[in-house]
Amino acid sequence: MRRNPISPSGLATTVLLTAGLFVLPSCASGGPGDGSSGAASASGDPTSTTSTTTGPWAVDAATQEAAEQAVRSMSVEEKAGQVIVASFDGSDAAAVDAQIQTIEDLHLGGVIVMGRNVPTTGGAGETQEDSALGGAQGVDVNAMTEQNARMQDALSSAHEGQDWPGIISVDQEGGTVTRLGAPLTQWPLTSDIGEANDPDLTREAAAGLASELSGLGFTMNNAPSADVTTPGDAVVLDRSYGSDPENVGEQAVASVEGHTDAGLVSSPKHFPGHGSVTTDSHVGLPVQEKSVEDLKTSDWVPFQAAVDAGAPTVMMGHIAVSEWDAKIPATLQSKAYDAVRNDLGFKGAVVTDALDMGALQGMVGPGKTIDTGVTTPAGAALQAGADLLLMPEDAAAAHADIVQAVESSAIPEDRLDEAATRVVALQMMQKKAAEDPEAPASEPGSHQELVTRIEEAQPAQ
Repeated sequence: MRRNPISPSGLATTVLLTAGLFVLPSCASGGPGDGSSGAASASGDPTSTTSTTTGPWAVDAATQEAAEQAVRSMSVEEKAGQVIVASFDGSDAAAVDAQIQTIEDLHLGGVIVMGRNVPTTGGAGETQEDSALGGAQGVDVNAMTEQNARMQDALSSAHEGQDWPGIISVDQEGGTVTRLGAPLTQWPLTSDIGEANDPDLTREAAAGLASELSGLGFTMNNAPSADVTTPGDAVVLDRSYGSDPENVGEQAVASVEGHTDAGLVSSPKHFPGHGSVTTDSHVGLPVQEKSVEDLKTSDWVPFQAAVDAGAPTVMMGHIAVSEWDAKIPATLQSKAYDAVRNDLGFKGAVVTDALDMGALQGMVGPGKTIDTGVTTPAGAALQAGADLLLMPEDAAAAHADIVQAVESSAIPEDRLDEAATRVVALQMMQKKAAEDPEAPASEPGSHQELVTRIEEAQPAQ
């Protein structure tokens, strides 16, 4: 039975927000894509307008004001750290100590746990990478929980008087992309869940997956894939719910709902759609040749459904749209953020795909494709309209780039304020969502019965 269903066409609750979480008129600041930042307020005040949004992640007025007040009290250095989710190497005590020092030094908003960071029963720091996308087997559940708790202690005290948690994220789609293997429940391929074609079951499975993560101390899962697979798909493939945009949208909405049931932030990805391009963005820059009008009726359909259903974040992918600029990926393209804000009507935090991927190599800096007063993809993404910067190749360099860009006015400070406010508000809302979730934290491996039901729901061959 579906619990508190969220309609993709609209929700019952409407909450008035102030504009720190909204689409704001762009100001000419030399941002990538079309010569503007694509997100900063023309009035210089990111709280000058109002709007409405709905759903369990809608930020109430009190939370919005608290987030704005928190950001107002931060230095530029603190705000620059608040919008970064950094990766790290290793999973032993020394590796965790080093990352905690980085959290403190840079005032980081979050960390991401990859397969290499998962402690296993083979010993501290040992992981088994099943593929290039990761996957640690024999997870030491107690050690993982302790590691996340230590990280959270540091993240939660990154700012004076802080009363919101940090982000501890992971890519745990299930199936092909699984960072934490057994003894956690090993879920079927996303394509198999799509073939079962039961949104209620999809929601229940997502809640089960997310509840196991929350029990280990995670607050955000970079899932689900809202990409529509096609015959030319270069990377998503069985990570997609299928090839029909409407069906993929139904499944993506159900997954977002399931994550919400467990109090975890979800992140439908990879806008503007990775399933209909022929290059893997891990190694190169895919170029989407469809027109924007065509995308609205195909690749963007699941993202629109997820936004309408109240998704807390949307992930921007490293995919160039030729109608915008075939040389600039959406993560660094102001027109892409304009599309998410204006075409999809999204008012929450937009997170980038990992900023250390091959599609961005050699893209940013003096004399390069993006030469707009920034030197890193993180700086260019923030300049273009991103709010949460995932996995910069060098977190310290990204942080320094943002600070210098604000000081030089290459990035207007109100653009940084806007992003930091959205991130802080998101974290405050996650804290509320985790206080009394419908799907409380659960034991790793406790959802095998659900896996069996998904397998039994597969269509006959």
